[in-house]
This record gives sequence, structure tokens and C-alpha cells, in this order.
Amino acid sequence: MATFLALLILLAVLALVIIRPRGLGVAWPAGIGAILVIGLGLVPPHELLIVFGDTWDATLTLIALFLLSETLERNGVFTWAALHLARLAGGSGWRLYGMAVALTAITSALLANDGAVLMLTPVFAVLLQAIFPEMRHRFPILFATGFFADALSTIFVPSNLTNIIIADANHLTFVEVAAHMAVPTVVALVVGGCCFAVRFRRDLGIYYAAKTMGLPGEALRDIVLFWCGMGSLLFLIVGYLLGSIWHLPIALIAGMAAIFMLVMTRIRLAAQVRSILRAAPWSILVYALGMFVVIIAAFDTGALSLIVTPIRALAPLAHSQNTALGLSGILGIGAILAGLAGSVNNLPAALVGVLAMRGVSHASANYAVILGVDIGPKLTPYGSLATLLWLEQLRRKEITISWGHYLRENWWVTLLTLLAALLALFLVG
Repeated sequence: MATFLALLILLAVLALVIIRPRGLGVAWPAGIGAILVIGLGLVPPHELLIVFGDTWDATLTLIALFLLSETLERNGVFTWAALHLARLAGGSGWRLYGMAVALTAITSALLANDGAVLMLTPVFAVLLQAIFPEMRHRFPILFATGFFADALSTIFVPSNLTNIIIADANHLTFVEVAAHMAVPTVVALVVGGCCFAVRFRRDLGIYYAAKTMGLPGEALRDIVLFWCGMGSLLFLIVGYLLGSIWHLPIALIAGMAAIFMLVMTRIRLAAQVRSILRAAPWSILVYALGMFVVIIAAFDTGALSLIVTPIRALAPLAHSQNTALGLSGILGIGAILAGLAGSVNNLPAALVGVLAMRGVSHASANYAVILGVDIGPKLTPYGSLATLLWLEQLRRKEITISWGHYLRENWWVTLLTLLAALLALFLVG
């Protein structure tokens, strides 16, 4: 009976998170589901402390990076960067495509996938509308940047909420993850970039009048705040490295940078910091905590055995010295987690991966999980919160991407990119 109840609650929560009837926030079903499983006694009280320990750093880091991103956006930094790209590309659609992907990769790495989507999508939508009158000429950059905001968030621990949860649960440091994921991430960039380039080759061949674009400097509201922002980004990189050595929480590093920029934004722009704080995704705390509680209930009652058992069986193979076994382990884990992330969203998939790896964890297997839950969600339009945010941001700019259109452009790119990244992980692991 406990297994049935846990599975029923999990499926109901996942359905509401994916469908989001009447714009229902993802925190509501996750929070209510957590209350139900706790009330029914499906989760022992002591495991609630484990849930908090596995998620607090990840969620607070995401909020801190959002606040930092918002202060940069208030000063026009992302518009400044986009205008620079448009002028540097010299009117070439191909060069603009490459530079836009590069900007997305950097933003996703430093400010996380959700931050990249929230800050860059509106900027690119407006910029491309000014450059290309025809919608089809905007699609290459819109689809590629939307894809890479997630797919290239594999590089650093703070680049994705799921990365932080997986790293914290398995005691992986920033340096360790960056060292192992650098090559797979570059391979994902090259393969995914080539896929979109081939798909949209005719639309990327068009030229535009670069000289008519606005001057980048005009987008900035305050030059002092701009350099404070650049310093904060540099602080993030150095802080992540030192934090890895000193075993500091990532949220502490990101939080310090965010607080500094909030103070400077208040001083230099006389901006209402309260409005920035209100805009932060505080509900992600409830979503992450609630979803983990629901997943643990399903895990403890055996409702997830069909998924957990094969992952646990493949984990030792991923570390095998035998080429065939090692490759099958990495590909198998990556494929299972990618399929799960694309089906039910990447956060639940990451939580399942964390629970499945307890007691059988191997380094290569953990990195395969990261690739699966970061790239795999791009298989579907509801695979990650970042994709849902991307679609919503475009809709606000009167650019509607149907689910059918999304699937046509992304499914094959996702599969090829994931396969290439997993192979790269195997070769360098």
C-alpha cells in the first residue's frame, strides 16, 4: 500500500509540474506532495535533514546567481554584450551565430542555465527582430542559444541546480568536476553547434547592416557599476577555485557576489533592491525540497526499483578497466538519466540519480549522470525549468514555438550531442 501511495503522489506531482494548469507554479505541487508523504508517514523524520543537507546549497546558489544576473541586467550588461557581438560579427549571420553561442556558453557557465535563459533570451529576441525581419532567420540563434543554455551547463558545479545537488551528495569539488567535464562540454559545444549550423545553413548565410546597430556603450546605465559587475564575475571564478580547496559552500561564494552587486546597484542606480529580491525565484526552495521529499518516499517504498536497479548495476561498469564494460556503463547511465530527465524533468531525474548512486557511487558514473540530466532534458519542451522559461520568454516577445516545432529541431541534436559528450567522458575518464 505504501508503494502505491508513494508512486501515486509522485506521478501526480510530476504531472502537475509538467502540465502546469493555469500557470500553476512548480512549487505548489512539490510542496503539497511533500506534505502528503510526510503526513502519511512515508518518509522518516531523520531523512528530512538529509533532504535539507542535499538541497540547501544548490537552491541558495541558484537564487544568488539570479540576483547577480538581475543586477547586471538592470545596468544593461547583457544588451551591451549582444550589441558588441552584432557589430563584431560585421553583418555575417554565421559569425553572429558563433558569437551568440559563445556568449550563451559563458553566461551559462558563470550564471547558471536558468540565469542565461532569463537574461539572454529577451535580449536576443529584440536584437534579432531588429536585424532580421523574417522570423526564419531568427530561429538558428534562438534555438541554438536556448539549447546550449542547458547543454553547456555541464562545465562547472554552479552552472546547474542539478550539478550542485549531485556534487554535494557525492562530495565532488569544483575543480574535480571542471577537470572531468571540460572535454565533454567542449565536445557537446562542437557537435551541437555543427548540428544546428547544418540544419539552419541556408538561414545563417544572410547578411545584415551591422553599422546600423546601436553603440554598445549606450546600453550601459553606469560605467562604475559595469566594472563592479565584471569584478564580481571574476570573484566568482576565483571564489569557486578557492572554495573547492577550502571546502566552502558554493552558495557562500555566489551570495557574497550577489550581495555586493545589490548594494552597488542601490548606490549607483538608486534602484529598488526590494523589487530585485521579490523577482528572485524563492519558490525554487520549496520546489527542490518538496520534490526531493516526494522522490525519497518513492525510493524508500521501492516504487522506483525499475529505474534504480539498472543504474546501480551499471555504476560499477562505468569504472571498469575493460573498454566494452566501461563504455556500456557510461552510455547506459547517461541514456537512462537523459530519458528520465526528458520524460519527467531534470530535477526529479537528478534526485533519482543521487539516490541510486548511494553506496555504489563511482566518479565516472556521477559524471555520466550530470551529462544525462543536463543535456537529456532538451529532448522535450518540459524537460527542464530553463526550457519552460525559454519558451515563456519568447512568448512574451510574441515568438511562439509550438511543442511540435521544438521537438523537430531539438530531439536529434540532443541525442547526437549527448552521445558525443558521453563518448568524450569515456575517453578522458
